[in-house]
Amino acid sequence: MDPSTVQPEFRASKPPKWWILVVLVAGAVGALGAIAAGGNGTYEVHPFTLELSAKPAALGKTELACRTALCPLKGHAEAGTHRAPIVFRGTITGIARDTLVASDIRKLRSPSTLADLVADEAKEAATRFAIKLALLALAGGAAAGAAISMGRWRRLLGGAVAGLLTFAIIGLMVQQTYDRNEFAKTQFVLDEQPGPSDLMPSS
Repeated sequence: MDPSTVQPEFRASKPPKWWILVVLVAGAVGALGAIAAGGNGTYEVHPFTLELSAKPAALGKTELACRTALCPLKGHAEAGTHRAPIVFRGTITGIARDTLVASDIRKLRSPSTLADLVADEAKEAATRFAIKLALLALAGGAAAGAAISMGRWRRLLGGAVAGLLTFAIIGLMVQQTYDRNEFAKTQFVLDEQPGPSDLMPSS
């Protein structure tokens, strides 16, 4: 018998193609879970400190809130600013610098002026926050891929790519549809549980 004609008794079987879909879904879910768990940060937005957070949601919107003693009303406002499935929240939590002028305080008087403040002064903070969310999506997707990898490193890599792709799609949707002018139609609503009554400037 010719040895070349002998077929091996065992060959490693390739995983079915539906596993690709499983990896993509797992990566997307992992990315969204990581953003939900760690998607927050506090940044300086002259002359205030601003806490930013992001949470996956069925309907996209932005919430703005004010928590300092300088706020005319300690409350929040929300507007359907975009179509991406994510909720952003920006909260003025304190004063970042000792220098404060009357025009700074006027920026807190309405959701519209507060939205303008965030848009004009928080560009660097928004960039840093977006990078953080991208890293969370990458890590969450990779973790989900690893959880279903069964020793196949390509699934871990696929989960990471799916997580990053999920973030990119959401980011593109936000960029294409965001309209801060929606806050011109809103007013602050008093919170049931307002924050501390006084926040002193940080040294």
